[in-house]
Amino acid sequence: MKDTPLFWRVLAPFALAALFSLAACQNSGDTYIVNNIVQNDADGKIYPIQVTELNLKITPLRFYDSSRQETVEEQVPLGFKPGNDDIPYILFDGAAAKKMLGQNYSVSQVTAATKKVEVTNALTKAKAVIDLERRKLAFDNYDAFFQKDLSIYWDPADIRETSFYMKIDSVSNIAGSPVLVDWGSLGLEMFIWKKDGGYFLALPLQTVNDVFLANSYSCYLYNGKTLYKDRSDSVLEAEYYTAAATGSRSQAFADFCCAELCLNLGLNYGLKKIHGIDNFSNFMEYFSNLGILGSLKSVDQMTFSKAVKDTCEFYFGDGHSLYLKNSYILGEDTEVTGTKISAFKKNYDANTDRYIGARNKKIGSDYGNPVWSCPCYELSADKKTAIVRFDVFTADFESRQKMLDETELFDVWADTYAGRDRYNPRNDTITMIHAVNQQIKEADKTANKIENVVLDLSCNGGGALHAGAFVLAWMLGEGSININNQISGAKILANYKADVNFDGAFGDAGDTIKDKNLFCIVSPLGFSCGNMVPAMLKASGRVTMLGAPSSGGTCCVRNYSAADGTYFRMSSKHAMSVIQNGSAYDIDKGVEPHYYINKPENFYDIEKIAALVNSINEAKMAAANP
Repeated sequence: MKDTPLFWRVLAPFALAALFSLAACQNSGDTYIVNNIVQNDADGKIYPIQVTELNLKITPLRFYDSSRQETVEEQVPLGFKPGNDDIPYILFDGAAAKKMLGQNYSVSQVTAATKKVEVTNALTKAKAVIDLERRKLAFDNYDAFFQKDLSIYWDPADIRETSFYMKIDSVSNIAGSPVLVDWGSLGLEMFIWKKDGGYFLALPLQTVNDVFLANSYSCYLYNGKTLYKDRSDSVLEAEYYTAAATGSRSQAFADFCCAELCLNLGLNYGLKKIHGIDNFSNFMEYFSNLGILGSLKSVDQMTFSKAVKDTCEFYFGDGHSLYLKNSYILGEDTEVTGTKISAFKKNYDANTDRYIGARNKKIGSDYGNPVWSCPCYELSADKKTAIVRFDVFTADFESRQKMLDETELFDVWADTYAGRDRYNPRNDTITMIHAVNQQIKEADKTANKIENVVLDLSCNGGGALHAGAFVLAWMLGEGSININNQISGAKILANYKADVNFDGAFGDAGDTIKDKNLFCIVSPLGFSCGNMVPAMLKASGRVTMLGAPSSGGTCCVRNYSAADGTYFRMSSKHAMSVIQNGSAYDIDKGVEPHYYINKPENFYDIEKIAALVNSINEAKMAAANP
């Protein structure tokens, strides 16, 4: 067990006061200023500042420390309103901000008269101002506030862990507008916590998850006894569910859980405009109009869980949003079934049967979905056309390193491919492309030089964004990813180069097949990164698209939790796009092929694909030489 760090201990007031000398902003009126930007406050309603004494509970915090490869326990102070032990508040001072957000963050000093509290990123000077009078939170530059590294604005593919095989080559960005979070309109409360003669900002733990940790892959879960960070470790996941599964919660907790869910979705759901949700004042009004607000405020945990499942999988119905895991209150193994099925899911399931079934019969194992044995690399009979296929974009360092240690690298990949099972150690996109690239480069030294490379993403449902950038760099010489923040309006274009042959150089002739005749096969199963990569390939003007339209999925996906621990994922605020004539266009409508293939079974007939490719090449040659 790790010793409790100083910044999570319950510190004496004078020690906390000495940590920070920043003064809280005290502007008043119908507008207020953050970093010289005027924030409009339409209703101008002033609330009394709440100074209260919360019941202190020193609580175990359990998490998996990947650097030490062990479970670690610390002790943290949580506060609870008298008579309510369901809703934890965190003492959000500078030490807590550094622990949860990073060492560059600070929190302004709090007194009994404080009206505004500033959280500042020292790297960028960006601030989040918590206005306790108006019960609003304002980001002057939302994207810069979360920036961790000044060498780049933001890296969509997050290549910090992938630097040995991919690097960011250039970045351009447009800053977004200020973002205002109206937590008061949802009935949420933040306090000045009076403790031992000192004063501290008290934030609901779930607000920290929904506002400050929403762009990370972390969240904190409380089961009434212990605080857990993340849900990725199986041991801690099992511990989380040891709390009593009562099946119900207090009305106060149910109301809070609904309000926080509305706050989360309002700030983090990326498809509000497309779905018409931004026509409502907030998600509380949206849910009221849907007729499910009562279910989301229910004290019955199953009723709430079903409503969350319906929200993600039917009302959103975007293919990304999905109910994942139960709250401890419901129990780990209790099955939650939604009341409705989205049109997207019906169509996607039907197309899965069609395309996977056709592939099983043609080139895979005919014993169920998904296919478990499928060649990832094939050559046409004339050796001129290579087919490269995989169903999920993955990049796992440990398995890739293990693969690189194998003496028969490509033989491992050529005969058996793990299909859509992203956790199979053989299903690693980076290793596979490295191996395929070796085969193509070796063939180029012989009389059987490969002329055409066809990337078959017809059954690819998405995956890791940086694996997509790697494949783009392999095919085009440089991979580009465009992201628009649907909430702030910020835009970023990042360009990547890859070291595909692992020789230490990035983007040289040995790392790319850009001089080949390039093709990509898409189908209605192409989704998320399985849609983004084809969209970027088509936008390049250098790749010919074959097949049938893909199914979209423009937003990066993130996992979130409700206040009770109900776990779900949804389309985040970060939407992928393509650039045409300097303008960014989302890719949620899917990618239209240049040439249609009418039957699923023809997608997997390599000689028919090779014949189609050759005829397209001949037509292009004839057009160029009339």
